[in-house]
Amino acid sequence: MANVLLIDVTKHFGEIEVIRDVNIDIEDKEFLVLVGPSGCGKSTLLRMIAGLEDISSGVIKIDGNVVNDVPPKDRDIAMVFQNYALYPHMNVYNNMAFGLKMRHFPAAEINERVREAAKILEIEHLLNRKPAKLSGGQRQRVAMGRAIVRKPKVFLFDEPLSNLDAKLRMQMRLEIKKLHERLQTTVIYVTHDQVEAMTLAERIAVIDQGIIQQIAPPIEVYNNPANLFVGGFIGSPTMNFIPGKLQAIDNNFIVDAGSFSLLLPDHSVSKLADFKGNEVIAGIRPEHFHLSNQSKPQISIHATSEVLEPLGHEIILFARAGEHLLSAKLDAFADIKPHQSILLDVEKDKIKIFDKSSGVNLSIQ
Repeated sequence: MANVLLIDVTKHFGEIEVIRDVNIDIEDKEFLVLVGPSGCGKSTLLRMIAGLEDISSGVIKIDGNVVNDVPPKDRDIAMVFQNYALYPHMNVYNNMAFGLKMRHFPAAEINERVREAAKILEIEHLLNRKPAKLSGGQRQRVAMGRAIVRKPKVFLFDEPLSNLDAKLRMQMRLEIKKLHERLQTTVIYVTHDQVEAMTLAERIAVIDQGIIQQIAPPIEVYNNPANLFVGGFIGSPTMNFIPGKLQAIDNNFIVDAGSFSLLLPDHSVSKLADFKGNEVIAGIRPEHFHLSNQSKPQISIHATSEVLEPLGHEIILFARAGEHLLSAKLDAFADIKPHQSILLDVEKDKIKIFDKSSGVNLSIQ
């Protein structure tokens, strides 16, 4: 296996800069997910690692070797695409074996590798079928099998589950996770689906407009987003963003949001002292709101429920507090109806404070 190192990697298409000074050190056997909205540059970055796109500047190393000018076939990588790209006239066995035949592997070794990969992916019974007789999930397994037989140093996945329905995506996520644990290989995986990113990754690299916004384990990205973009992109429903002014009252800090105030925890005073009086944005995850049974004006928010989305195991509540529309995750048995006056308590230790102008999370400075 191998590590992958990107140093100041940049990509221009004419005057348009789509990747800007990307630096990532992907460890041997690590599962790294590149996540971001459509058009952010994540697939372009993956294609540059694969050698399918030239880099404009910077260095890419695989297993310690600079591969800037090395053709894709010599980089010892295998790539699984969004579309399965299977040969329709070949059966599953020959689709998986084709790349090895082109590299003139001995027939016995080809047979051994194909059958080993088929066993891992539980598609041994499909080896004689052609792609037209396979389901979407089965075709994706074949595409993965074609990559596995190569036994590459690095696996590259470019949104491989986008064409599958929700249930099958969940199943395939589990299979990919198990596959990585079994093969113990380096994986770089591209997706716009934050659920895939959170469930698969050992680390997530969040990208926006060609720039890495944050690289960290999933739970760190979720709990301590580096900036407003990361906080808003990761999590569903999205993090609540409440603009206001940071003020100090009686040795405590609050965010004055106009129609209500948010009391911040004591430990935030030292971190935020230099920003007193500044315009900030408070970030609160929906699960950190709770229904209150009593009036506590200093910590509770008076709101009116607008829309309820029952999901079986929980209710997503959208409530209006002054000019702010808030989303909250509540217990499935919460006694609440639309257009009802309510009080929402906030877990103050969970509030994140972002600088309004730069978007940077001041809570982790």
